[in-house]
Amino acid sequence: MTVYVDDMRRPARVGRVEGVWSHLLSDLPGAEGQRELVAFAEGLGLDRAWLQNAGTPTEHFDVTEPTRQLALGAGAVPIKYGRAVAALTMAKRARAS
Repeated sequence: MTVYVDDMRRPARVGRVEGVWSHLLSDLPGAEGQRELVAFAEGLGLDRAWLQNAGTPTEHFDVTEPTRQLALGAGAVPIKYGRAVAALTMAKRARAS
């Protein structure tokens, strides 16, 4: 059971929030992964309603750089955006089958 935070750091404006964004995700498929991810995210002050792609292997929270740093401090494992995230997502799909 691990929660990861990637290093995408893409500048974007989301609603009224302008920032540098990355993703917070779990390596567990299904409901167990969602529970783990939501619990971790709520510990960072994120609202469960902000969960994206809920119920799919790509479910995640978008996080700004300050929240990314909080996640790392709380024990999230840093992961490279791109191939590493894709590999994690593919592994979740395989375990969910």
